[in-house]
Amino acid sequence: MRCDNLIEFLITASERVAHGNYSDVEQLFALTDTGRYPAEISRIAEAFGMMIVQVEAREQRLEALIEDLRLSNIRLNELNQRLSEANIDMLETLGSVIAKRDNDTSSHNYRVTLYSINIAEKMGLSADSIRSLIKGAFLHDLGKIAISDKILLKTGRLDKEEFRVMKTHVSHGADIVSNYNWLKDCVDVVLYHHERYNGHGYLMGLKGDEIPLNARIFCIADVFDALTSVRPYKDAFPLDKSIKIMAYKRGHHFDPFILDLFFASAERLYLDYCKAEIDILKGALSTSMERYFFQTK
Repeated sequence: MRCDNLIEFLITASERVAHGNYSDVEQLFALTDTGRYPAEISRIAEAFGMMIVQVEAREQRLEALIEDLRLSNIRLNELNQRLSEANIDMLETLGSVIAKRDNDTSSHNYRVTLYSINIAEKMGLSADSIRSLIKGAFLHDLGKIAISDKILLKTGRLDKEEFRVMKTHVSHGADIVSNYNWLKDCVDVVLYHHERYNGHGYLMGLKGDEIPLNARIFCIADVFDALTSVRPYKDAFPLDKSIKIMAYKRGHHFDPFILDLFFASAERLYLDYCKAEIDILKGALSTSMERYFFQTK
């Protein structure tokens, strides 16, 4: 091979290496024969050959590292999946415990959560906000675990002192969820779902937009379910009466914009969920859980 051809070959070989093509290695090392080629050419060819070998070896190590990272990511996703499943099992268990202690059924937690999700989706809330809302909806009354049975299970009207104690369930609940990292983001629903739009709620007496959005959403879902379902102290109200009661409190108890948005779907939600068996409710919520907690974000 002539000298000018050798130079052209070395240039071409280096360009191929730059594009990940190492096919010229053997031919480069053939040029290291000092008995056949000038010593300068042999040294250049050897240097090029060694460079290609080292680059190829590093690329192989990088590919191996990338594969290790891929497998590690798969394992991490599997662990995250199991952790999410465990957290959600815990969420449903805690919700059921509180419902039983409050002489209620766990159906209430599923219904209010489904109602809340419907409102949030219509408002175009982010997936993060909806995840927080789901947690808060399911655990909204968690703080009742700290209220004595004498007050919690009383069938008659609470006196002033008893009601003062009962109101503290929101702060007890907020204390509990704040101590668990996965639940911290739902504290706004737990702490503020008894605030009223006109500022006459508890515990803080927040007004209007001072009340966190998720708490304003949940308040509507919670009251709607309280009106349309059987409680120890009342029969279920029909849909039209429930809507009439809530409409009367538009702008007082409830955020008017969110309430109007909810009313647009209230009849469908009532028909789908109000008298649904627990398995139907669980299935519907499971679909939302899959969308917001398990699908790749």
